[in-house]
Amino acid sequence: MDLAWNTRYNTGIQLIDEQHQEIFATVERLKGVVQTGADREEIEGLLASLVTLSEHHFTTEEAFMARYGYPDLTQHMSEHASMLTSLHEMLSKFRESHHALALMVPTFMEGWLKHHISDGDFGFVTFLKARNLA
Repeated sequence: MDLAWNTRYNTGIQLIDEQHQEIFATVERLKGVVQTGADREEIEGLLASLVTLSEHHFTTEEAFMARYGYPDLTQHMSEHASMLTSLHEMLSKFRESHHALALMVPTFMEGWLKHHISDGDFGFVTFLKARNLA
């Protein structure tokens, strides 16, 4: 499983792309520390960082979408809320039973990031380009 950033995920919106790259890098670091048997505190710190990065990123995306009147904003916000719920649940479950859950997080994140960027975020980029806003 490769969680490395790939240019196919570039949206063309620099701030969004930088945030996506930071999330990918954090997930990759998390995967690495889990595989090398890092201590619980380091893993928990990366999970907490992933939650914070995601919250900040979703707020940024939603602000962009609201600013330009993106018609699918409500659906996109719903996807973000669902993702944040999942991340918070994972962090909570990690604190209860850390090892098994930590192994699942990178797999979950890889699937979600790739799907969300490819389907959700590019819908917004297409919307902006159709209106000559990007």
